[in-house]
Amino acid sequence: MGHDAGTVHTLRLVNDSAYRARLVADPKAVLCEESGHHPVQDFAVEAVEQRDDTLVILLPARPEDGEDFGERLTEVSQRVYDVLFSSGVGGFLIPDDGLKWVLRDIRSSWAARAASEE
Repeated sequence: MGHDAGTVHTLRLVNDSAYRARLVADPKAVLCEESGHHPVQDFAVEAVEQRDDTLVILLPARPEDGEDFGERLTEVSQRVYDVLFSSGVGGFLIPDDGLKWVLRDIRSSWAARAASEE
C-alpha cells in the first residue's frame, strides 16, 4: 500500500540519517529540490533537530523601532503552525501569511511530483 507524499517524507525524516543531515544543513534547497517548486520569494528555512533532552524555544521576531508591542503580540499569537505528526513533533512555524502560500505551493508541487512517480 502506497503512502501520500507527506507520510513518505515523515518516514524518511525518522529513518534516513543522511537525509536528515542534508535537511538540517540546507532545508530550503532540499524542500525545493524534492518538490520541484522554486519560489521566487526571498525567504529562509531553518531546521532544528529535536533532541529528547532539549526544550526548543522559538523566539518571535523583535518589534521594529516604534512598533506597538500589543500589535506585535497579536500578530505573533496568530501565527500558523503546521504540525507534521499528530504528537506535535515536527512541523513548520509560518511567520507571515505570504509564506503560508509558499509552503502550500511547495507541498502541491511535491504531491504532484510524487503522484507522477507512482
